[in-house]
Amino acid sequence: MRTSLPRHLAPALLVVMWSSGFVGATFAAPVAPAITTLLWRYVVAAPLMLLIVLVLRRRYGQRYLRREAVLGILGQAGYLYGVFRAVEAGLPAGTAALLASLQPALVAVVLSGFGQRGGRRQAAGLAVGFVGVALAVGPDAVAGTGSEGALWALAGMLSLSAAAVLGDLWPAPDEEHDVLDSLAVQGVVALAFFTVVAFAGGQAAPPADRSFWLAVVWLVGLAFLGGYGMYLYVLRTRGPVAVSTWLYLTPAVSAAWAWAMFGERLPLLTVVGFAVSLAGVLVTRPSGARNEHTKDPGRSREPATAP
Repeated sequence: MRTSLPRHLAPALLVVMWSSGFVGATFAAPVAPAITTLLWRYVVAAPLMLLIVLVLRRRYGQRYLRREAVLGILGQAGYLYGVFRAVEAGLPAGTAALLASLQPALVAVVLSGFGQRGGRRQAAGLAVGFVGVALAVGPDAVAGTGSEGALWALAGMLSLSAAAVLGDLWPAPDEEHDVLDSLAVQGVVALAFFTVVAFAGGQAAPPADRSFWLAVVWLVGLAFLGGYGMYLYVLRTRGPVAVSTWLYLTPAVSAAWAWAMFGERLPLLTVVGFAVSLAGVLVTRPSGARNEHTKDPGRSREPATAP
């Protein structure tokens, strides 16, 4: 019973906190390039996670570090870099959301090639969820689409998909590690990646603006620790297709964040799209959690990545 409530609340927390990244990005966009914001997100997050694991005296073997480094490059650095480059290339947010919503179907198809079958119910749920995303993003999904931005968005989606699939298929070492350990190791890897990219582009220096630091705190607390932490937990307890499918709800919830924080309009079609996507998620959702994960999430196979 002690683990039942967190496991049931985790998908909802994932959707809300993953979507909160939109708010942090909006705070920082007027005063700093995207790569600067990403760098300083990890400048704050990675040492914090390192301090925690050092205090807890966590120890990691080379096999674990190699595995988590690969997953961190794919799921954090690759995904975020692709998404932010797409936005900088002028890709509308609706188009980016629609392209990202191809991920659940792609993950399901790839895993089916390794013998993990989903059946007609899963296929129907994925299709309904995609329709819901298309409704939620509305006309933005087809307006002003540039090829460069679309390619960057697809690259980010493929990177996150690869991390989800690889984390499920790549056996973890027989060590007791949990979400905290994944956040720490992958955060350090992402910090190294964005440090190289930011300094290479001359965009490492933070602006002297309070809104930038508000954005960094927001992105670390809600988007990284909350959103990415919940992504790892749901992936661990429910599997890669399930966690990817819950992300169908993030475009509509991001619109709700924009309405609440910035007074932007919340179209009725977005609300309808959310309801349709939720129906697709519920149809896709299996009757129970993954057997090998529900007994002891802390000792299950290490998951892959998110925002």
